[in-house]
Amino acid sequence: MARFVLSAFADEAGSTLAEQIDALLENGISYIEPRFVDGRGILELSDEELREMRSALDEAGITVGSLGSPIGKYPIDAPFDEHRTAVHRALHAAQLLGTSRIRMFSFFVEPEAYTSAREEVLRRLRIMVADAEAFGIHMCHENESGIYGCHPAQVEDILCEVPALGGILDPANYIVNGADVKEGLRVTLPRLSYLHIKDAVYNDEGKHIIVPAGEGDGDIAGLLRAVDKHTDDCIMLTLEPHLHLFDAYTAIDGHGLSGRHTFTSRREAFDYAVEALKKVLRELGFREENGQWKK
Repeated sequence: MARFVLSAFADEAGSTLAEQIDALLENGISYIEPRFVDGRGILELSDEELREMRSALDEAGITVGSLGSPIGKYPIDAPFDEHRTAVHRALHAAQLLGTSRIRMFSFFVEPEAYTSAREEVLRRLRIMVADAEAFGIHMCHENESGIYGCHPAQVEDILCEVPALGGILDPANYIVNGADVKEGLRVTLPRLSYLHIKDAVYNDEGKHIIVPAGEGDGDIAGLLRAVDKHTDDCIMLTLEPHLHLFDAYTAIDGHGLSGRHTFTSRREAFDYAVEALKKVLRELGFREENGQWKK
């Protein structure tokens, strides 16, 4: 049976590090996936700022479970050399923050170019993963919209062709792309690093809306049940609520905003999302003990 620990993109609760730490502590979460602080991307912070961040997190008893980097969110036809500089910055930032994992992506590719771009995608991923291994860092791929790895077949291809790459399952991203979440789980499970907890449904107008865990078509309970059956390891569940506008969020045409709830603040939306996930875990028979959810 699996054990779960909760993490979060706490920039969805507040802009400042102090606000993010407060939100995590008050919700009983001891891990963070840092992405934005004070409106700046994690790779924009100086070494000194990263050291100060690490110190504040250590003092609060919060661990960086993975670096929420934008690595690989980059057009496949743009020069790779300049992007590789960002890769090295992410690796250095991960070391300063004390994590051995980085969230990354497999490049923006137009659908009609999937076949022709495949080899270049794989070539770049192999280089990035090799760079990370030299730092003792594990690269973890997320199934994001608009990239080569936005559908299960592509994720399976990537994970088979780049064996050192880990998999992050984001059920809402599959729903948004019209893909089968269960198939996404099947191809990711053998190399699963951790999960992003974000749920989604299509509304009456045929547009997708992001909803709290357990309220959408992602079958969060079923995913966790399958993971529990598959492994005895401790698996991180990173909350990525997308229920209210936040610093990293720019496209506002309904994507990421819940149509089922009205939240007056980022913090209110974040707290609701945390409780929704905990409710799913409790209904599955998990109970929190010393920071871990176990049966």
